[in-house]
Amino acid sequence: MRDIYLSTYCVAFQDYPWLAECIRTFPDFPVGVEFATSWTTPNFDENLVRQIPVFSHLPITLHAPFVEECTIPGSPEEQFMEKEYNKACRLYHQFHATSMVMHTHEGSFPAQEGDRWRARSLEVLLDWTRRMIDEGIHVTVENVGYPKKNSVLFDQEQFVALFDRLPQEVGCLIDTGHAMLNRWDIPALIRRMGTRIKGYHLNNNDGFHDSHYPIYDPEGFCSHQEMDDILRAIAQYTPQAHLVLEYAPDGRATTPVIHSDIRRVVQITESL
Repeated sequence: MRDIYLSTYCVAFQDYPWLAECIRTFPDFPVGVEFATSWTTPNFDENLVRQIPVFSHLPITLHAPFVEECTIPGSPEEQFMEKEYNKACRLYHQFHATSMVMHTHEGSFPAQEGDRWRARSLEVLLDWTRRMIDEGIHVTVENVGYPKKNSVLFDQEQFVALFDRLPQEVGCLIDTGHAMLNRWDIPALIRRMGTRIKGYHLNNNDGFHDSHYPIYDPEGFCSHQEMDDILRAIAQYTPQAHLVLEYAPDGRATTPVIHSDIRRVVQITESL
Protein backbone atom coordinates (compact mmCIF):
# COMPACT_ATOMS: atom_id res chain seq x y z
CA MET A 1 0.00 0.00 0.00
CA ARG A 2 1.19 3.53 -0.82
CA ASP A 3 2.31 5.86 1.99
CA ILE A 4 -0.33 8.19 3.45
CA TYR A 5 0.77 11.28 5.40
CA LEU A 6 -0.93 13.98 7.45
CA SER A 7 0.48 17.50 7.13
CA THR A 8 1.29 19.45 10.28
CA TYR A 9 -0.56 22.39 8.74
CA CYS A 10 -3.75 21.04 10.35
CA VAL A 11 -2.27 21.82 13.78
CA ALA A 12 -0.83 25.20 12.73
CA PHE A 13 2.65 23.63 12.77
CA GLN A 14 2.67 23.56 16.58
CA ASP A 15 0.08 21.31 18.29
CA TYR A 16 2.11 18.16 17.70
CA PRO A 17 0.57 16.24 20.66
CA TRP A 18 -2.89 16.51 19.06
CA LEU A 19 -1.45 15.27 15.78
CA ALA A 20 0.25 12.33 17.48
CA GLU A 21 -3.03 11.37 19.17
CA CYS A 22 -4.96 11.65 15.90
CA ILE A 23 -2.52 9.26 14.25
CA ARG A 24 -2.30 6.93 17.26
CA THR A 25 -6.07 6.47 17.35
CA PHE A 26 -6.25 5.48 13.68
CA PRO A 27 -6.11 1.67 13.97
CA ASP A 28 -6.14 0.58 10.34
CA PHE A 29 -2.46 1.08 9.40
CA PRO A 30 0.43 3.49 10.13
CA VAL A 31 -0.04 7.05 8.86
CA GLY A 32 3.03 9.22 8.37
CA VAL A 33 3.59 12.94 8.92
CA GLU A 34 4.66 15.79 6.65
CA PHE A 35 6.52 18.37 8.74
CA ALA A 36 7.00 21.97 7.69
CA THR A 37 10.63 23.04 8.14
CA SER A 38 9.92 26.73 8.77
CA TRP A 39 7.19 28.93 10.18
CA THR A 40 6.73 32.19 12.05
CA THR A 41 5.66 30.64 15.36
CA PRO A 42 8.02 31.53 18.26
CA ASN A 43 10.48 28.73 19.07
CA PHE A 44 9.37 26.86 15.96
CA ASP A 45 12.80 25.31 15.25
CA GLU A 46 13.33 24.07 18.80
CA ASN A 47 9.84 22.59 18.98
CA LEU A 48 10.28 20.87 15.62
CA VAL A 49 13.55 19.19 16.59
CA ARG A 50 11.88 17.83 19.74
CA GLN A 51 9.48 15.90 17.49
CA ILE A 52 12.21 13.76 15.93
CA PRO A 53 12.13 11.01 18.59
CA VAL A 54 8.35 11.31 19.06
CA PHE A 55 7.54 10.46 15.44
CA SER A 56 10.62 8.39 14.56
CA HIS A 57 8.55 5.19 14.24
CA LEU A 58 6.48 6.67 11.38
CA PRO A 59 7.20 7.54 7.74
CA ILE A 60 8.19 11.21 7.51
CA THR A 61 8.25 13.63 4.60
CA LEU A 62 9.22 17.31 4.78
CA HIS A 63 8.02 20.57 3.29
CA ALA A 64 10.83 22.93 2.30
CA PRO A 65 10.78 26.42 3.86
CA PHE A 66 7.98 28.86 3.06
CA VAL A 67 10.34 31.54 1.76
CA GLU A 68 10.65 33.35 -1.56
CA GLU A 69 12.66 31.31 -4.05
CA CYS A 70 12.64 34.02 -6.74
CA THR A 71 15.17 36.24 -5.01
CA ILE A 72 17.67 38.72 -6.41
CA PRO A 73 21.11 37.04 -6.53
CA GLY A 74 23.29 38.28 -3.69
CA SER A 75 20.41 39.92 -1.84
CA PRO A 76 19.61 39.50 1.87
CA GLU A 77 16.50 37.58 0.78
CA GLU A 78 18.63 35.07 -1.10
CA GLN A 79 20.93 34.69 1.90
CA PHE A 80 17.91 34.05 4.13
CA MET A 81 16.58 31.48 1.66
CA GLU A 82 19.97 29.73 1.61
CA LYS A 83 20.04 29.56 5.40
CA GLU A 84 16.52 28.17 5.63
CA TYR A 85 17.03 25.61 2.85
CA ASN A 86 20.30 24.42 4.36
CA LYS A 87 18.49 23.93 7.67
CA ALA A 88 15.78 21.94 5.89
CA CYS A 89 18.37 19.66 4.30
CA ARG A 90 19.87 18.95 7.71
CA LEU A 91 16.42 18.18 9.08
CA TYR A 92 15.78 15.76 6.21
CA HIS A 93 18.61 13.57 7.44
CA GLN A 94 17.77 14.03 11.12
CA PHE A 95 14.19 12.89 10.51
CA HIS A 96 15.29 10.14 8.08
CA ALA A 97 12.67 11.58 5.76
CA THR A 98 11.51 9.89 2.57
CA SER A 99 11.15 13.08 0.46
CA MET A 100 11.02 16.87 0.56
CA VAL A 101 8.78 19.14 -1.51
CA MET A 102 9.72 22.66 -2.57
CA HIS A 103 7.81 25.50 -4.23
CA THR A 104 8.64 27.21 -7.52
CA HIS A 105 8.14 30.61 -5.85
CA GLU A 106 6.13 32.14 -3.04
CA GLY A 107 4.70 35.61 -3.58
CA SER A 108 2.96 37.82 -6.11
CA PHE A 109 4.75 39.65 -8.92
CA PRO A 110 4.03 42.30 -11.59
CA ALA A 111 2.47 40.74 -14.69
CA GLN A 112 5.13 42.24 -16.96
CA GLU A 113 7.82 40.53 -14.87
CA GLY A 114 6.52 37.00 -15.47
CA ASP A 115 9.24 35.91 -17.90
CA ARG A 116 11.99 37.16 -15.62
CA TRP A 117 10.48 35.47 -12.58
CA ARG A 118 10.06 32.18 -14.44
CA ALA A 119 13.69 32.29 -15.53
CA ARG A 120 14.83 32.99 -11.98
CA SER A 121 12.58 30.25 -10.61
CA LEU A 122 14.10 27.72 -13.00
CA GLU A 123 17.59 28.87 -12.06
CA VAL A 124 16.89 28.38 -8.36
CA LEU A 125 15.13 25.06 -8.92
CA LEU A 126 18.06 23.70 -10.92
CA ASP A 127 20.52 24.83 -8.27
CA TRP A 128 18.67 23.47 -5.26
CA THR A 129 17.36 20.24 -6.75
CA ARG A 130 20.90 19.35 -7.86
CA ARG A 131 22.21 20.11 -4.38
CA MET A 132 19.50 17.95 -2.84
CA ILE A 133 20.11 15.08 -5.24
CA ASP A 134 23.81 15.22 -4.37
CA GLU A 135 22.84 14.96 -0.68
CA GLY A 136 20.66 11.91 -1.28
CA ILE A 137 17.42 13.86 -0.84
CA HIS A 138 14.37 12.79 -2.83
CA VAL A 139 12.97 16.16 -3.94
CA THR A 140 9.68 17.08 -5.55
CA VAL A 141 8.44 20.39 -6.95
CA GLU A 142 4.90 21.60 -6.25
CA ASN A 143 2.44 23.65 -8.30
CA VAL A 144 1.70 26.90 -6.43
CA GLY A 145 0.12 30.30 -7.02
CA TYR A 146 -3.49 31.34 -7.64
CA PRO A 147 -5.33 34.33 -9.14
CA LYS A 148 -6.63 35.98 -5.96
CA LYS A 149 -3.04 36.20 -4.65
CA ASN A 150 -1.76 37.41 -8.04
CA SER A 151 0.88 34.71 -7.88
CA VAL A 152 0.25 32.46 -10.90
CA LEU A 153 3.75 32.13 -12.32
CA PHE A 154 3.28 28.83 -14.20
CA ASP A 155 0.06 27.87 -15.95
CA GLN A 156 -0.73 24.20 -16.50
CA GLU A 157 1.28 23.86 -19.72
CA GLN A 158 4.23 25.81 -18.34
CA PHE A 159 4.27 23.71 -15.19
CA VAL A 160 4.31 20.48 -17.18
CA ALA A 161 7.09 21.83 -19.42
CA LEU A 162 9.14 22.78 -16.37
CA PHE A 163 9.91 19.12 -15.75
CA ASP A 164 11.55 18.80 -19.16
CA ARG A 165 14.19 21.21 -17.82
CA LEU A 166 14.71 19.63 -14.41
CA PRO A 167 16.79 16.52 -13.66
CA GLN A 168 14.89 13.27 -14.09
CA GLU A 169 15.41 12.52 -10.41
CA VAL A 170 13.17 15.47 -9.52
CA GLY A 171 9.59 14.41 -9.00
CA CYS A 172 6.40 16.40 -9.39
CA LEU A 173 3.99 17.00 -6.51
CA ILE A 174 0.45 18.06 -7.37
CA ASP A 175 -1.45 20.19 -4.88
CA THR A 176 -5.09 19.55 -5.76
CA GLY A 177 -6.27 22.75 -4.09
CA HIS A 178 -3.87 24.97 -6.03
CA ALA A 179 -4.87 23.22 -9.25
CA MET A 180 -8.56 23.83 -8.49
CA LEU A 181 -7.97 27.54 -7.90
CA ASN A 182 -6.41 27.78 -11.36
CA ARG A 183 -9.14 25.64 -12.95
CA TRP A 184 -6.67 23.02 -14.12
CA ASP A 185 -7.99 19.72 -15.45
CA ILE A 186 -6.53 17.58 -12.70
CA PRO A 187 -7.31 14.09 -14.09
CA ALA A 188 -5.87 15.15 -17.48
CA LEU A 189 -2.77 16.53 -15.77
CA ILE A 190 -2.30 13.26 -13.90
CA ARG A 191 -2.68 11.22 -17.10
CA ARG A 192 -0.18 13.42 -18.91
CA MET A 193 2.54 13.51 -16.25
CA GLY A 194 2.09 9.92 -15.15
CA THR A 195 4.78 8.46 -12.95
CA ARG A 196 6.81 11.68 -12.94
CA ILE A 197 4.31 12.60 -10.22
CA LYS A 198 5.74 11.31 -6.95
CA GLY A 199 3.32 12.87 -4.49
CA TYR A 200 0.13 14.83 -3.85
CA HIS A 201 -1.16 17.39 -1.40
CA LEU A 202 -4.82 16.50 -1.16
CA ASN A 203 -7.19 19.31 -0.17
CA ASN A 204 -10.29 21.16 -1.34
CA ASN A 205 -11.25 24.85 -1.13
CA ASP A 206 -13.96 27.40 -1.93
CA GLY A 207 -12.72 27.94 -5.49
CA PHE A 208 -11.11 31.31 -4.74
CA HIS A 209 -8.98 31.07 -1.58
CA ASP A 210 -6.24 28.61 -0.66
CA SER A 211 -8.41 27.46 2.21
CA HIS A 212 -7.27 23.83 2.45
CA TYR A 213 -10.62 22.24 3.26
CA PRO A 214 -10.80 18.48 3.81
CA ILE A 215 -11.24 16.80 0.44
CA TYR A 216 -14.88 15.84 1.02
CA ASP A 217 -15.94 19.02 2.80
CA PRO A 218 -19.56 19.82 1.87
CA GLU A 219 -18.61 23.42 1.04
CA GLY A 220 -15.73 22.37 -1.21
CA PHE A 221 -15.31 23.59 -4.79
CA CYS A 222 -14.83 20.01 -6.01
CA SER A 223 -17.77 17.73 -5.40
CA HIS A 224 -17.56 14.32 -3.76
CA GLN A 225 -17.74 12.70 -7.22
CA GLU A 226 -15.04 14.97 -8.65
CA MET A 227 -12.71 14.13 -5.78
CA ASP A 228 -13.35 10.44 -6.34
CA ASP A 229 -12.49 10.90 -10.03
CA ILE A 230 -9.20 12.58 -9.08
CA LEU A 231 -8.37 9.72 -6.72
CA ARG A 232 -9.16 7.16 -9.42
CA ALA A 233 -6.77 8.94 -11.80
CA ILE A 234 -4.14 8.91 -9.05
CA ALA A 235 -4.66 5.18 -8.60
CA GLN A 236 -4.46 4.41 -12.31
CA TYR A 237 -1.58 6.61 -13.47
CA THR A 238 0.56 7.20 -10.37
CA PRO A 239 0.35 4.01 -8.32
CA GLN A 240 3.53 4.68 -6.33
CA ALA A 241 2.94 8.35 -5.47
CA HIS A 242 2.56 9.24 -1.81
CA LEU A 243 -0.50 11.11 -0.58
CA VAL A 244 -0.53 13.94 1.98
CA LEU A 245 -3.74 15.22 3.52
CA GLU A 246 -2.90 18.92 3.81
CA TYR A 247 -5.73 20.56 5.75
CA ALA A 248 -5.99 23.99 7.38
CA PRO A 249 -6.26 24.56 11.15
CA ASP A 250 -9.75 26.05 10.86
CA GLY A 251 -11.76 23.50 12.82
CA ARG A 252 -12.92 21.47 9.82
CA ALA A 253 -10.20 18.84 10.10
CA THR A 254 -11.45 16.99 13.16
CA THR A 255 -10.14 13.55 14.07
CA PRO A 256 -13.27 11.78 12.72
CA VAL A 257 -13.06 13.74 9.44
CA ILE A 258 -9.37 12.93 9.00
CA HIS A 259 -9.88 9.24 9.76
CA SER A 260 -12.86 9.05 7.39
CA ASP A 261 -10.96 10.77 4.58
CA ILE A 262 -7.95 8.48 4.96
CA ARG A 263 -10.18 5.43 4.71
CA ARG A 264 -11.96 6.78 1.63
CA VAL A 265 -8.67 7.69 -0.06
CA VAL A 266 -7.29 4.21 0.52
CA GLN A 267 -10.54 2.53 -0.52
CA ILE A 268 -10.44 4.25 -3.92
CA THR A 269 -6.71 4.32 -4.63
CA GLU A 270 -6.22 0.67 -3.70
CA SER A 271 -9.27 -0.61 -5.59
CA LEU A 272 -7.81 -0.55 -9.13
